[in-house]
Amino acid sequence: MTSSTFLPVSRMLERANLAREESDTAYFFDLLYLGEMLIKVLTVELLAGLQADREQHRYAAISELVRADSIGKWAELLDQLASGPASQHLVPAGRESQRAITIAFGPGSDSWQRKAVDALNSVCTCLDANYEEMSGKKVSFRRWAHDFSWLRNRTRGHGAPRGAALSVICPQLADSLAEVIKNAPAFSRSWVHLQRNLSGKYRVSPFGNGHEGFLYLARESEHNLPDGTYVDLGGPRACELLFTDPDLTDFFLPNGNFRNGKYETLSYISDERRSGDGTSYLLPVEAQPRSETAAQPDMAYVGNLFSNMPPLPEHYVRRAELEQQLTERLCDDRYPVITLQGRGGVGKTSLALEVLHKVARMDEFFGIVWFSARDIDLLPEGPKVVRPDVLSTDDIALDFSQLMAHPAARKSKESRQYLADCLSGNASEGPFIFVFDNFETVREQAELYQFVSNSVRLPNKVLITTRTREFKADYPIEVGGMRRGEYSELVASIAGRLGISSLLDPEYEESLFRESDGHPYITKVLLGEIAEAGRKVAVKRVVAAKDAMLDALFERSFASLSSAAQRVFLTLCGWRSLVPRLGLEAVLLRPENDRLDVEGAIAELEQRSLIEVISSQGARGEEFLSVPLAASLFGKKKFVTSPMRIAVNSDLKLIQEFGPTTDAAHGLASRIERLARSAAKQMELGKDISQELSVIEYMATGYPSAWLTLAEFQRNQMSDNVAAIRAVNRYLENCPDDQYGWKLLITLYRATEEPLAEMNARLRLAELTEPPFHDLSSAASRLNGLLHRKELVLDADEQRHIVRRLRELLEARHIEGDATDLSRLAWLCMYDDQDTAAADRWVTEGLNRESTNEHCLRLKRRLAANGSDSL
Repeated sequence: MTSSTFLPVSRMLERANLAREESDTAYFFDLLYLGEMLIKVLTVELLAGLQADREQHRYAAISELVRADSIGKWAELLDQLASGPASQHLVPAGRESQRAITIAFGPGSDSWQRKAVDALNSVCTCLDANYEEMSGKKVSFRRWAHDFSWLRNRTRGHGAPRGAALSVICPQLADSLAEVIKNAPAFSRSWVHLQRNLSGKYRVSPFGNGHEGFLYLARESEHNLPDGTYVDLGGPRACELLFTDPDLTDFFLPNGNFRNGKYETLSYISDERRSGDGTSYLLPVEAQPRSETAAQPDMAYVGNLFSNMPPLPEHYVRRAELEQQLTERLCDDRYPVITLQGRGGVGKTSLALEVLHKVARMDEFFGIVWFSARDIDLLPEGPKVVRPDVLSTDDIALDFSQLMAHPAARKSKESRQYLADCLSGNASEGPFIFVFDNFETVREQAELYQFVSNSVRLPNKVLITTRTREFKADYPIEVGGMRRGEYSELVASIAGRLGISSLLDPEYEESLFRESDGHPYITKVLLGEIAEAGRKVAVKRVVAAKDAMLDALFERSFASLSSAAQRVFLTLCGWRSLVPRLGLEAVLLRPENDRLDVEGAIAELEQRSLIEVISSQGARGEEFLSVPLAASLFGKKKFVTSPMRIAVNSDLKLIQEFGPTTDAAHGLASRIERLARSAAKQMELGKDISQELSVIEYMATGYPSAWLTLAEFQRNQMSDNVAAIRAVNRYLENCPDDQYGWKLLITLYRATEEPLAEMNARLRLAELTEPPFHDLSSAASRLNGLLHRKELVLDADEQRHIVRRLRELLEARHIEGDATDLSRLAWLCMYDDQDTAAADRWVTEGLNRESTNEHCLRLKRRLAANGSDSL
């Protein structure tokens, strides 16, 4: 089989070609592994092209795939994504792949799909004469996935094909796979791994068909794509289920074994396994009810008009000033589009419903139409995931046509036209108030806003509730924390229902108001904690412990920030105090920093209600920046794993110590980081930076952490892994127990193909701490492979030391392993002075745990055939 421009497949082909030299059996099973990889990559590509929709097809598919313990489930999902209801939500560029999978071809067709199906069907009928032949039928590529699933289960899962049969079917199977690799659209697309660096630009690592469509990310710093793998489908589309690293060391795909929010990922190339985080997919789609503020199913009389809006919220506390302002704007003849803007949980929806039910008793409008995009209900007991009513312009148009019993109710184009006619007043019905609740959750916000804003004409009105200020409405209304009197009424109402009024005194209520910033939802959660504990609780401690609440309030807003805004936010969260705006600008805009749009970042944070800008009362009107408690605690949590942590720490040290009169002569950490950023800037200009790097290296002799700063610079900015290895080694000489340093060193040695050094580093890390057992097993697999392929040449003493030490570590914890792990241990015994007795013992133990394990069976046959002969 020829090579491929898609790197994972290319490496898998190399593995298969090596196996062909060993035996037909080894070649056949590696071809099966290759086929499994192809099905999973084809599925991942379709998933990448699937847009979010209110039926949550994408979420449902990923939830099933991280739990899928068989390739049959992947083949089934591939079929569903290509031909089921989800397929209507594919981006335009993804439809080429859909057509390639679903179009059927008759006998004699010269299409690659027909060739692939026929060759694979021949393999199946060769193994089972009763298997259904496709020679006279019209078939699509969907049949190929079905046949491959049967073949895999018939051979690897529940059968043991004879060598004579394998010698016949291997060429046919290889031909079938080759047709898919050469012709399927997925393998001709551009695939990359993206990693954002300190400047906000991306390190783009291509692993399929170039990266021209991603090069702008390496030049521009205003984008905010999460790190990970992407495929070009008319633009970057994230691939949640394909994992690699910036050096493209290996590639992993889900392999089932979903337990406790974790699932297994497998590299078909190296046989290594890792854990994937599945906590985002714990909740089944069917367990996601409609929101408590979802629209009613029909238009009915509410007051003096027709409406589908939800009923009035219970226990609502009046906010007189905001209610009056919104009522006046809805009933005047000046402002077509009105927005209620504010943080999540601050009461925008409740305020809107209170006012709209009052307006319904007037004679101003024909109807009020409610559209809810809410996907999380903020309940007192905690945030709960719910199913949104609408997520796109088409959803809204179709729902509206159905509500109005219009003939266009089943056609997107006609429904859009009818909605536009009603917005503009060209329909017989009207006037209307159109309400879009939780606008920030809509899939294509800019498109919907443009549609609505351009179509609406007075006396029709549009009311939007949103967490952001990205769209300039005719009249924006800011909804912040409650006023002090309103807050007291809220506390009294909730405390009375919970029976905790006696626990609250004016002083404690004041502390609640101050720490919650008058936020209604946070206050409800805090009072619920008091009721549960039966005593007063520390506000900050309660809020910090409510991870789900913090994520629900701030995660979506934070994820949508630019790199510059994220950095400013994390910096402000690191010091919960009023920060002079001038002082922040002085720190972030000092010459040594990369260029940063601080003014734009602050405006962006204001738009998402993540910070407050406070003007002093003095004549100079100086501005100060503040982050509310809950947002600050969320920011501190994000800071722990942020790739900006080093840069933000540098900024924080200066802000905390010097304030607006920043003196860069103090603080060793900030000086080192400043110099590194300056070097990056000079390098981008093509200037010599050897002097800057030598200064950092000298400073690192007294401040060891700077070696890591230097190593990351050399690796990410200069692509010089050899120099990065030297820097990490110097760091470990000073900090020999640092696990991160050893892990980074292992990655670098593997990237530079230094197997002996890599294995020594793996052993050192394993001795330093008790690693997960699969890490030890992966190390054994890596070592066995290196020795088998003779990529690691050692003298007898070196091999005995490395092999025996790793063997000891595995044997001490063998009870944790499965049959595949024990087969790897057995191979270590074979490389440990031909200890065939021990190898046989571990192979036997492995077969006791899984009698059909192909790795143990293969080694068992080899031991039986060769006896004590050398490898």
